[in-house]
Amino acid sequence: MLPDELRFWYEYAMLATSTVRDLPFNEVLANLDGGAALVDLRSIESYLEVHVPGSLELLYEFGPGMAARARDCLPLSLPLILLDLGQGDLGHAAASLRGKGFAVLGKTADGINQWAATRGAPASTDLVKERAGDGTLLHVGDPGARAPEGALHIPIELLWARASEVKAQGGVTVVAGYGVRSALAIGILERAGVEQISFWKTR
Repeated sequence: MLPDELRFWYEYAMLATSTVRDLPFNEVLANLDGGAALVDLRSIESYLEVHVPGSLELLYEFGPGMAARARDCLPLSLPLILLDLGQGDLGHAAASLRGKGFAVLGKTADGINQWAATRGAPASTDLVKERAGDGTLLHVGDPGARAPEGALHIPIELLWARASEVKAQGGVTVVAGYGVRSALAIGILERAGVEQISFWKTR
């Protein structure tokens, strides 16, 4: 058992890391224009249906998976803002991401509707059963995973640094597997300027 003084500082530190400031949307937009990113904690299906363009899908999990994916796939220098869309424990999410070294600037409520009111229509991503059109087929699985024939293979852990290699003529189809890590590719590609993206979930 911790002595009283140590317990106080432990509880103080936990409170400090789990506190999430409510940001007015004009401040959110200013931070996004400065390079910050929105984090969407909803299910993959909800994210594909509608999301803020360039927001990053990090499926909420109470365990270490969510923050570990962020650490593996995103630069620690990227400031994050959590979208409060009714899913996930935002205090826990903020603490987990901060524990991996990210700066979590705060949270914003009703971000999709606020985006629509200030910046235009939100994005949606088609879920397809096969490669869409003649565009780029992008496989973002592990380095040892077998990519479909003709696919460009960039592991999701490397996509942030190599997104400029993805040619968007005719659109991009992301080969998703189970989709938990691959959904993150959508926001990364949108931030790189790719507009036409489809999601091929093969499992």
